[in-house]
Amino acid sequence: MSSADARSVASTADATPDAPILCVTTNPAIDITYTIDELRIGTSHRVPTGLARAGGKGVNVARVLHQQHETAVVIAPIGGPVHAIFVHDLDLAGIPHRLIEVDAHTRRTTAIVTPAGTTNLNEHGAPIDAASWDQLLDIVREEAPGARLIVSSGSLPPDTPEGFCASVVEIAKASGTPVLIDVGGQQLRHAVAAGATAVKPNRHELFDAMGGTDPLDAARRLAALGTGTVFASLDVEGMLAVLPDGRAWHAALDHVLDGNPTGAGDAAIAAIAQAIAQGATLEEQLARATAWSAAAVLAAQAGTIADPDDLGGRIRITPIG
Repeated sequence: MSSADARSVASTADATPDAPILCVTTNPAIDITYTIDELRIGTSHRVPTGLARAGGKGVNVARVLHQQHETAVVIAPIGGPVHAIFVHDLDLAGIPHRLIEVDAHTRRTTAIVTPAGTTNLNEHGAPIDAASWDQLLDIVREEAPGARLIVSSGSLPPDTPEGFCASVVEIAKASGTPVLIDVGGQQLRHAVAAGATAVKPNRHELFDAMGGTDPLDAARRLAALGTGTVFASLDVEGMLAVLPDGRAWHAALDHVLDGNPTGAGDAAIAAIAQAIAQGATLEEQLARATAWSAAAVLAAQAGTIADPDDLGGRIRITPIG
């Protein structure tokens, strides 16, 4: 599907098991990854050709879902010289998309992977105009009735309307479609209050939205603002799932994995999205999110995961009193 294609990819179908999951990406990027033996600050490096492809959290979520045999549609604003690269890469991957052309140049992110760890350089992105925000919401509104679930994830460009994520939630609710939000700050609070089915902040986003230093306390206070589930990712410490009434569960792998953590959060979002769309129980959602997140650490690049089935049996889920 070309960026100019105005046809609906979902709205003509009922939300059947093969209906798509919509992946809204407000701040897409071209992701560039270099893998080298050592990063020496202040010196020049001769490096292998970097891997470059369409990215941004929502795009990576769509890639993981596609890898797991789910239909995922990318909805995003794209502008500047990388537009053709972005479209070509999604087409090559077989991921359908509805892209709107904007004047703002799409950002780039760079990951430098070494045995000692991964260094990420993420551009902020550029503001897009009010008409483009309206157009994004119009596409979501058009596609929502035939979708199994809507995901809106990733960083937001400067000057994003304060109620954008809440608007996505309201559109989803109006169409009877579950909605999963992965964002931080006030946008996260507004999305929960608007009735999001689930949200998945990381530790930083959780504290940015709620303050404090205890992730369980912050997740409980956030969950109490709405009616859905808060999944809080805690890096190597695993993941929390918290309900509005304060009930909580913790999941973790039986040991810490070595690898590239870039994209682990995106894999968790993809897992939660699939699990909710399939009607899985909360514990199944949490276990799948933890397993897919760990499987992403073993993959070479964000948007792909190793076989999660090998990890699923090593997840420990503990109810929190």
